[in-house]
Amino acid sequence: MNTQQAEQLLMTEHTSWLKGIDQYKGELSSMQHKLEDFAKNAITRKASAKVEQFQNRFIRQREVIDELRHEIKQHENHLEKMYVPDTRIYVEHIDLRDQFTRFFDLFVEMEQDFNEFVA
Repeated sequence: MNTQQAEQLLMTEHTSWLKGIDQYKGELSSMQHKLEDFAKNAITRKASAKVEQFQNRFIRQREVIDELRHEIKQHENHLEKMYVPDTRIYVEHIDLRDQFTRFFDLFVEMEQDFNEFVA
């Protein structure tokens, strides 16, 4: 595989990640609306505390989404400026892939916890 093909493959993965991030951001907004509706009827202290806990988790997930999007865009900029093959760019890409996978796993876990809570 030549450098141009490798770069194209990395850019394709970036595009996939960015689409995924947009999807998760939409799901997060949807969960936030459900939580607000649920909170109107939450009368126990335990339920109110859990609502606050999910609000904090949602805030953190939005921060992670913004940070991850920034990292992906920075990596794209590095790729575009790469004139000769550089193994560091591939190591960075693997690190980004790991970050995205961790984000996805934690997001799914949070979503499952949330759905159990509001059910």
